[in-house]
Amino acid sequence: MAASEPSGIRHSGPSRVSASLQKGDILKKLLALVVLTGIALTGCGKASSAQPVASTTVAAEQNIAVPNVVGLTLDKATDQLKDLGLKVEAEDVNDGKTILSKKNWEVVSQDPKPAAQVEKDSKIKLGVRHLTDETATPTPTPTPTQAVVPLVAPPAPPVVETPAVVVPPPVVEAPPVAPAVPAKPPVQQAPPAAPAPYYKNCAAVRAAGAAPIHISQPGYGSHLDKDGDGWGCDK
Repeated sequence: MAASEPSGIRHSGPSRVSASLQKGDILKKLLALVVLTGIALTGCGKASSAQPVASTTVAAEQNIAVPNVVGLTLDKATDQLKDLGLKVEAEDVNDGKTILSKKNWEVVSQDPKPAAQVEKDSKIKLGVRHLTDETATPTPTPTPTQAVVPLVAPPAPPVVETPAVVVPPPVVEAPPVAPAVPAKPPVQQAPPAAPAPYYKNCAAVRAAGAAPIHISQPGYGSHLDKDGDGWGCDK
């Protein structure tokens, strides 16, 4: 008859095996969880390290090259900058006048300079002057890299003096002299003849001392010559 095993030994073998199997499953699950956690952390590290590069690239793509608007009227320069998403601030560089009509102002300077890279919504400061201003725009100082070459005027050609041409004065012909017209002597008028005396009768003739009076003498009248012989008051 076989010897019987103790009851505690008979029942303890299978329970120990079952406990060992459960511990192995738990270890596998823990190991798988650790592996998954490591993979997740690695992926997060890569994503976080790649994010600054991507943001830097996007920021570089959003930068705007500032165009050159010097020489344009303020209205056209403003439209060109605003179309690029930039803001504009204009100021009179001569007298500080208030800008009313932008088309009457000319851009003479800008800040930032042309071709500078700026972000969207950046402010561009423009120096302007009124088109009627006679004040000359200050000439920018050349940079050290620019060599200023002095302009030398070519020598003037020698001046050849031409001899003066003596022009004789024009000969002026004197007008012909008209012959002198002799002056006419004044016309001498004969003194008026004395009126012939009138004798009423022979007594008047004798009183005048003219008796006898001939027919050819003044004062003769037929009433004095009774006999008609040409002599009056002869008797």
